[in-house]
Amino acid sequence: MTESFIQMKRSAALVLMSVLAALSLSGCDLEMPKAKGKGSLAIKSTPERAEVLVNGASQGFAPLTIPGLASGDYIVELRKEGYDRVYKSVSLLEGQVMDLDLQMKEVTGLLLVESNPAGADVVIEGVSKGNTPLLLTELPLGKYKLEFRSANQLPRTMSAELVGRIPVHVFSELISNTAQLTVTSEPDGAEVRIDGILAGTAPCTIEEVRAGESDVKVSKRGYQPYQMRIDFEATKPYKINAQLEALPSGLTVITTPEGARIVIDNKEAGESPLTVSNLKEGTHEIVASFDGYATKTKTIYLEPDINDSVEFNMVKDSGTLVIDTEPANVQIFVNGKLLTTTQPKGGSDSISQPIRITLKSGIDHNIQLVREGFVSQRTVLQTEIDQVVARHEVLTRIFVYDTKIITDDEIIKCRVEYKLPNGNIYYERYPGVFDTAKAADIRDVQPISLDDKSNREARRLIEMNSGAVPE
Repeated sequence: MTESFIQMKRSAALVLMSVLAALSLSGCDLEMPKAKGKGSLAIKSTPERAEVLVNGASQGFAPLTIPGLASGDYIVELRKEGYDRVYKSVSLLEGQVMDLDLQMKEVTGLLLVESNPAGADVVIEGVSKGNTPLLLTELPLGKYKLEFRSANQLPRTMSAELVGRIPVHVFSELISNTAQLTVTSEPDGAEVRIDGILAGTAPCTIEEVRAGESDVKVSKRGYQPYQMRIDFEATKPYKINAQLEALPSGLTVITTPEGARIVIDNKEAGESPLTVSNLKEGTHEIVASFDGYATKTKTIYLEPDINDSVEFNMVKDSGTLVIDTEPANVQIFVNGKLLTTTQPKGGSDSISQPIRITLKSGIDHNIQLVREGFVSQRTVLQTEIDQVVARHEVLTRIFVYDTKIITDDEIIKCRVEYKLPNGNIYYERYPGVFDTAKAADIRDVQPISLDDKSNREARRLIEMNSGAVPE
């Protein structure tokens, strides 16, 4: 092979490569020659059994293959009841086998669902679709049963039919399956619980009480709860007026010093310190008194079912009278009131043991000493705070002549002390002057009445005493 021939082949190759490059840059496609002849369409549908029309002519039901089609443009249409029509434009080449897999969309209706009251759960074919008010746009055409479910209403079922895209409105008036409960309490503010669940505070009206038996409890701290079981019937109103009984309270009373007399609400309670239970709710008056101290009063309000306390710091307001008397058994009146009687000392009636009497300071006190047969004594006494006044009081005996003793030598007017077994008489001739009349000398013994002139002074003293002794 000559060099010139080789050069020519190289030149031809370069020209061919240049042409191919130019064609590539220009975007031209190089197609392979195709076989001459008829084409076909292989058509599938979802769902199956859709009617297939090609250029308006029915060809059967998918899936199917349509052979012997000339090359050209075709319009493929799918029809099936309950589904939107599907259109597909295709261009078929000579000898081409074209596969078509077409999806059909189910026709859906428009369903507006409402209820009174709103909020009911709407169930269709066992599936919850939501709560009213509800707009459903994806339901296929057809007939449906709608179930309305609500916690406080009776269940209800209604029917609806969707035809095309015509909107359908379903409205359900639900019937309550609850009762109404109105609760008042005395006092106000009690909690109302139904089956243990807080439902309100009295006074209140509970609108939706579940039908059937329930335990109702009305309670307030410090009060005995009110409880009852009610069989509620749907749609019926019920009323409860709970009169709550306050639980008792306790009160502790403390005084300084201890031992004070305590009076609560005008009733004797005892001596401090003390604790009183079973007091009712409300206002109570507490009075503390102690000899030698000023009486104090406090008023408190007791809440129910609590234990409260009150304390008194007593303040001295008196002095002390220490008194003994001759003789003993003398009644002591202070300001007209009998306080005590002096007691014999050492078994003798002639003198008494000392007695301590508390007297309020800063005021006059009328002290009166009284014993039958003695001249009453009266004095006015005033003490300072903490002052001790000691008094020894001697009462004067009223001398009454009661006997006349006649002897050979004289007539003796006296007060007979006692008679001896031997007939001698021991007598008092004058106050404090005693003697004995011997039986051998006595000729006669005669009584002397109080009206005798010898008893004139005694009568005066007795009359004075009778007017002086407090009644």
